[in-house]
Amino acid sequence: MLSEDESDPLLKSALEEYQDDAAVRELVAAVRQYSSMPLTSGNRVGALIDGPQTYAAIEADLKAARHHIHLETFIFGADEIGRRFGELLAQKRKEGVEVRVLYDSIGSMDTPKDFFEQLRQQGIEVREFRPMNPVKNPRIWDIHNRDHRKIIVIDGKVGFTGGINIDSTYSSPSSSRPGPKRGIDDGWRDTHMRIQGPAVKQLQTLFLQSWAEAGEPLPAKQGDRYLPAVPSPGNTLITIVGNDSESDDRSLYGTYLAAFKQSSRRLWITHAYFAPNPELLDALVDAARRGVDVRLIVPAFTDSRIVLNATQSTFTPLLNAGVKIYELKDALLHAKSVVIDGSVSIVGSANLDMRSFLHNDEVNAIVIDRDFGQRMEEVFKRDERASRPVTLERWQKRSLWQRFKEFGVKLFGYWI
Repeated sequence: MLSEDESDPLLKSALEEYQDDAAVRELVAAVRQYSSMPLTSGNRVGALIDGPQTYAAIEADLKAARHHIHLETFIFGADEIGRRFGELLAQKRKEGVEVRVLYDSIGSMDTPKDFFEQLRQQGIEVREFRPMNPVKNPRIWDIHNRDHRKIIVIDGKVGFTGGINIDSTYSSPSSSRPGPKRGIDDGWRDTHMRIQGPAVKQLQTLFLQSWAEAGEPLPAKQGDRYLPAVPSPGNTLITIVGNDSESDDRSLYGTYLAAFKQSSRRLWITHAYFAPNPELLDALVDAARRGVDVRLIVPAFTDSRIVLNATQSTFTPLLNAGVKIYELKDALLHAKSVVIDGSVSIVGSANLDMRSFLHNDEVNAIVIDRDFGQRMEEVFKRDERASRPVTLERWQKRSLWQRFKEFGVKLFGYWI
């Protein structure tokens, strides 16, 4: 998938920044090899931390929409946050803006159907991804394949993606330190991103594919309206990697594996649901043993205890290899981000588990930019300070019951 971008002079110019750093060049080449879409140049990207900051940025761009708004999310709640977004979308529809909403049936199972019907009555096109109702979805056998993506595209020019749903769990920032009790329902720690430039077309392409899977595709003759030529507002290199649970595309998995294997200095991982298969786990162990500074931030508490047990089952081999592990203790961790050698960053919806790689539709943005990498490392250090370290000495003293739970979840690794 490289021929489309080889003749791009902006791309060649941007890659020249790394011509004196062989390790980064090899890392970029490996990631490009496994990416499902070409690398794009001329982008501008900003990191958004937690719900309040992310929602403020999204709402500002929604208010400025002139042609269309496309929103794809796993969870669209009917709480205060969801109603606020619904009202804004309805207002934009009254202004003549096309608005389309795609939500996942299981992810949004707690949202009353009346909520989405009210959106439809406002002129918003709403579709449900793989309904749990067998009448609406005769292919009941694929109900475990979910749309876990978070994508918003506005006028084909601005895009958002990351880990944040539209839900009240993001009402407060994680810096409010809600703790294990209140933190299950509020103050989640998450990372999102705002993108301008050619990479937005790749986000739009994924949305249009998901929209067509959930119903009739948009007329082909209208494609240019949703995929306009966009200016190059920056100099950041980005590729969007999306996997489809119905295809054999393993680019999402491949880019993670390539990044782990090609890391040469630092490999800092923040992941809420961390349950890698043996190949990925071995790649992390190998990186640490060849001298890479491998650090991992995982939750101290979570909304999925079984996945947390799966995460903890990896601690012993990682700690033995010298990986530094930290548990975020005062807010529920939901972020999925990796920063490699301070130059390549991965932010998206995909967890480091087999459910994301095999059973979900996911999306990650891979950003090649030292400034953005530095920003992501700063965020990592902030989370590290809010975490407690897991030492090998302490972990070896864990209970037999804890060890049994770790053993048990390994039997179901394919489905976690």
